[in-house]
Amino acid sequence: MGCKEKKENYEYKIKNHNHEFLSSTDYEKDDECVEHNHRIAGVTGPPIKCGKSHVHKIDVLTDTFDDHFHKICDTTGPALFLKDGKHIHLLKGTTGVADDNNHDHDYYFTTLIEDPSNVPENKKC
Repeated sequence: MGCKEKKENYEYKIKNHNHEFLSSTDYEKDDECVEHNHRIAGVTGPPIKCGKSHVHKIDVLTDTFDDHFHKICDTTGPALFLKDGKHIHLLKGTTGVADDNNHDHDYYFTTLIEDPSNVPENKKC
């Protein structure tokens, strides 16, 4: 994903943070024609300025299925702001090919919101 500026006059200061993520890959067949997918979970790296927004690096391994796993090393898209002022990031790509298994998996997911436990005072019960 690249850095795209959506608002020309948007002032944005990057606060140091990261995001959790969890998802599953698409299903693919392995060398023995067994259809399967993998779980993905982790935490992004810190923010990296990108135009008037920011992105995050992700470097994780999927879970293991039938003695193999896949590597994901990618960069999120820029921040997608939610109406409460928090944001998420989109990530779309393909895993690396596992050793001795000539296949990869596509993935498409969003990160969780940043700093989910930091509830503003005016939103608390």
